[in-house]
Amino acid sequence: MVLKLQSIKAGLLYMLAQFSGAFLGALILWGCTSSLTAACGDGEEDINGVCESSATSDGGYGPAFGLGVNAVGPRVSSGSAFLIECMGTYLLVFTVLNTAVDSKSAAGNAAPIAIGWSVLVAHLVLVPFTGCGINPARSFGPMIVDTIGGLASSAWGRGWWVFYTAPFVGSGFAAATYKYLFEAEPDEAAVSKKDDDANVKDVEAGDGDEDASGDQ
Repeated sequence: MVLKLQSIKAGLLYMLAQFSGAFLGALILWGCTSSLTAACGDGEEDINGVCESSATSDGGYGPAFGLGVNAVGPRVSSGSAFLIECMGTYLLVFTVLNTAVDSKSAAGNAAPIAIGWSVLVAHLVLVPFTGCGINPARSFGPMIVDTIGGLASSAWGRGWWVFYTAPFVGSGFAAATYKYLFEAEPDEAAVSKKDDDANVKDVEAGDGDEDASGDQ
């Protein structure tokens, strides 16, 4: 929407689809992993920490491991988390624009590989700090399902707002950087060809008018 490559309506519908898909995906993941907490509370040893990480405030157990919900690290400030998520999103969106969107990109069918590498790099760096959100929908799904499962206090913990603001800021800066520094200029040859075609049509139209006048 920032680059006007799609309408505001289409952009909002796209975001709605992503958030809905993230919610549905988190529900499916909960169903696939629900058996991991089945033995919690039976006195068995909590070998992998699933019981502790899934415990609810009322003594029950919610979605296993909180479904990998994003959270700001205990030694990471909300401000630092915001900047980290901004940079991670910037990296991803900037890569997408220069490989898959730019008309002069040489990436071709290899664009998804470059995009995948940018996601990998972002995760390698961000996971220890924030769990790597870089997409509000990715954070939204687990947070909502965790809330349904009784883990609202941990899902909406300190700095939860970072995951719904930083990606928009980071992607906005990436779009601005691309548009004003890297966006390909219109092909002069193509523009010239369009002008020539227009001139030819004008000449042909003029000849047609003269022939019509002569016939009369």
